[in-house]
Amino acid sequence: MTYLTRHADKRLKRLLEVHPALLIEGIRGVGKTRTATRLAAATLRLDNPAVAAMVATDAEAAFANLPRPLLIDEWQRVPTVWDSVRRMIDDDRTPGRFILSGSTRAAVTADIHAGAGRILTTRLRPMTLSERRGTTPTVSLSDLAEHGIDAVRGAQSTFSPEEQIAPTVESGLPGYLDMHPIDHQEAIRSYLDLAMSRDISEVTSSARNTTKLRGYLRSYAATVGTNAEHSAIQTAAEISKASGESYHDLLNRIGMIEELPGWSNHRLKRLTKRPKRHLVDPAFAAADHYDTTTSLSERRYRLGELFESAVICQIGSTADAQGLNWRFAHLRSAGGNREIDLIAELPHGDTIAVEVKMSTTITTRDARHLAALQDQLGERFRAGLIVHPGETAYRLADRIAVTPLGVLV
Repeated sequence: MTYLTRHADKRLKRLLEVHPALLIEGIRGVGKTRTATRLAAATLRLDNPAVAAMVATDAEAAFANLPRPLLIDEWQRVPTVWDSVRRMIDDDRTPGRFILSGSTRAAVTADIHAGAGRILTTRLRPMTLSERRGTTPTVSLSDLAEHGIDAVRGAQSTFSPEEQIAPTVESGLPGYLDMHPIDHQEAIRSYLDLAMSRDISEVTSSARNTTKLRGYLRSYAATVGTNAEHSAIQTAAEISKASGESYHDLLNRIGMIEELPGWSNHRLKRLTKRPKRHLVDPAFAAADHYDTTTSLSERRYRLGELFESAVICQIGSTADAQGLNWRFAHLRSAGGNREIDLIAELPHGDTIAVEVKMSTTITTRDARHLAALQDQLGERFRAGLIVHPGETAYRLADRIAVTPLGVLV
């Protein structure tokens, strides 16, 4: 299968020139091994029982004569590898010695903090629109941060409106691209079934009810793109509060959940702290509820929630891959009369705010919450974007632009 370029490829290569080791995390099937193999001179796959047994017995001897960078794939299957790599780095801090890849937050027995200053952690997420096509975004998010809306004005999306909406039902996992829609959704549901048994077992040794855990994920998927109360998810899944909190933690640890926290700012009062509910890939939520392009055309509200989730996930993935160190949140007043779907805090203190709209016709009324935030933040308001599945980016108001999703990701 042809390798599709990832936004993170150049950054990972550069980081290996600086750091002695990289840890590439991500959900199963996101492409960690394929991406990491292209950077490595040799590979040890610990999902091979014989290799895992050898490494568990004497890791440093197993690593000794292999060329660098050495990829240790599925490293969490032998958690003692972490300490072995750390000790070898203490003896020799030459950049580019090791690459570790494994499922997100899977190594509960390894002292991750002991790797601080030695092993740099990065995360690979499902593919964005341009990654699926093997291209680069029309507008770099770093240019947006530097130049504001001038970076996007006049930019044309290379994706049609239908293609920009597609990530609501089409997963960004490389192995599931270009499948027939029916086969695609069946494969995703099977993937989720396996994740609830196989992947969860890597983060906990405690007994659990897999059927109820699977039901909790399905109930959670129904709330994607909303700030639903966790108690409502628990009620829908017919589980106790304690079970709900435990299941939420487990899904978070395997990287299935990527919630957007409520934003806090000293210039704004009475903001809710409740998170917006998101999965790492909104197509997981669609598949789990049999949401298709056809059915969603008659359920515009649900389509809007999934499209918002797709925008949030893809902008976050692109920013991470570019190493921008943006911090993301959402804004919602306690009374619910003001809401902004995505707040990006830039390292130097400025803010980029994003509203997500399904409509291809945008008016100044759609920008009223962005304009109010601009008034309150003043010069700290770098740019406001109304992201939709349109064709051309254009200025709507001072420092506020209408921007197709396909321009940015």
